[in-house]
Amino acid sequence: MKKRIIIILLLFLSIGLKSQPCINFHKGKQCRVTMDESFKLFSQSKSAMIETTKTYKYQVILFGGYDYKIGLCTESGFEPIHFRIINAEDQTVFFDNEDEKYIETIGFSNEETKKVIFEITLLATDLKVNDERDTRACLGIAIFWSKIPKLGI
Repeated sequence: MKKRIIIILLLFLSIGLKSQPCINFHKGKQCRVTMDESFKLFSQSKSAMIETTKTYKYQVILFGGYDYKIGLCTESGFEPIHFRIINAEDQTVFFDNEDEKYIETIGFSNEETKKVIFEITLLATDLKVNDERDTRACLGIAIFWSKIPKLGI
């Protein structure tokens, strides 16, 4: 009887693990951002399962006095990724990668702490859809930070 219970529990655990394929996608080999050692992975980095052509919004606090590099990635075939950074307080667009031919990695310095919204859409222009499940993919948002170095005397 104990063996049956253990087997059933193991089956449920293995099913649960397979149903969450996007966990840590931003840390996987499909989502590598070229970085020097001075940058560290920011704790607000995230992975999620999203649906193509539907906009995903993720609110982040970017602290002042840091350089940031943000890299986005998705499963093969779901590109390009449309990515905007919006100031959460006044809704002004800080960055839109549509203007940059949908680049997936950007870097910038942030002087003061601010709340921003990452607005992300998988455009999947070449995707052939056979079934509704074909419209979902993993998205990785890898955020790296480094303290802005002091310059001058």
